[in-house]
Amino acid sequence: MSRRRHLRPAAVASAAAVVLALGLTGTAHAAAPATTPGSAARADDPDQPENPLYDAPEGFRVDSGREAVALSWSTLSAATAYEVHRAEAEGTGPDEVGPFELLATVPTGSYADDSADPDVAYAYKVRALDGAGHVSPYTESLRGTRDTVAPFAPRDLTRARQDERGVTLTWRTGDSDSVKYMLYRAESPSAPRVKVGSTTSLTFRDTKGEPGLTYSYEVRGVDAVGNESEASNSVTGTRTVTAATAPKAPSVGSARLVGKRLTLSWSQSPYVPVSSYTVYRSKTSPVDTSDPANRLATTAGKEYTATVGEDGRDYSYAVVATSQHSVRSPASASVRPTYTEPRPPGATYVHDVAPGAGSVRLGWSAVPYGSDESRVTGYRVYRSTSPHLTKENTQFTEVTSGTEYVDRGLTGGTKYYYAVAALNEDGLESALSPEVSATPTS
Repeated sequence: MSRRRHLRPAAVASAAAVVLALGLTGTAHAAAPATTPGSAARADDPDQPENPLYDAPEGFRVDSGREAVALSWSTLSAATAYEVHRAEAEGTGPDEVGPFELLATVPTGSYADDSADPDVAYAYKVRALDGAGHVSPYTESLRGTRDTVAPFAPRDLTRARQDERGVTLTWRTGDSDSVKYMLYRAESPSAPRVKVGSTTSLTFRDTKGEPGLTYSYEVRGVDAVGNESEASNSVTGTRTVTAATAPKAPSVGSARLVGKRLTLSWSQSPYVPVSSYTVYRSKTSPVDTSDPANRLATTAGKEYTATVGEDGRDYSYAVVATSQHSVRSPASASVRPTYTEPRPPGATYVHDVAPGAGSVRLGWSAVPYGSDESRVTGYRVYRSTSPHLTKENTQFTEVTSGTEYVDRGLTGGTKYYYAVAALNEDGLESALSPEVSATPTS
């Protein structure tokens, strides 16, 4: 900032008197300054030598915006505040503006005019103030608008190419003031649109779409202040599946450990055919699926169950899909199963008792088990010749995997009492079924 000082006429006269005195006598004598009407310093006159604000703020900038017009400038060391003045711009010329009015007084080098009427052009200028009431000259006036008008929608969106590398789209500007374009896609014409990228050109290649999935695309223009246009026409495009295409990573939806029983299930995108899934596990997460030592099993389905050891709760698991052309997918997210203490199975009830010659045939209902319960593996039949049978006073037991049992070698005419309990793979046993009785014949 240059420090200009303007000499007043009285000061010029004083200097001339000094020169004249030197020329005549060789000794300088200061002559009394001449006084003229209005020669006293005025605090609001930036040309006064005692005014420290002799320059306007530099770097004045006006940026149009959607919510406000943003003003900024460089601060002056002598200034304590700044006046922002605004006028309606009546034409395109620098002087075609209405009368300026004080809009705000602020302490810093910026101001956001959010009171501007939408889509009306304004002219702005700023000057500095100090604590003594001095003012600087005004900055030059600059124009700005709170722009809320969206650009016209792009036209003629076209799918130019689709191959294994992606889908290439082109379009026309629509004669708008767009400075960039936003690309959107959806998995069907009625599905929600997702923003996939932006560009300042009239072409875009979507390389991130899932191979084999047909997307619906549209493009919208965005102007310099962020207003976004309506959508263009929509087109569809599909990234091509080839023999080299990798499947999408499986998504593990359930990982449970009930006692020692592990159950994993996952979903898989259908667009790249999968021939098998490999389950990996390790005691560190994420699971390193490149290490053969972490490989647990391979299955054709989307579920894996197994009985694991006592340390089963210490492992994390991940799944990798392999395509029909032996191309591996990325690994799924590594998951640690939710552990549940094993519970005894539910009780059954005997619905069929048929005595025979030296025998009794029993039939009972199978016990169901949920996804968070251990699998029922069999049933134990209890027998006694006394009523009120318990597991402790029983005289005979037999384990079977089915829901029917024939008790042979019995004494005819003797009444026998029976109850049945279910067994699960954790070795736990249910309560006894209600007691039944039968008397075989001789």
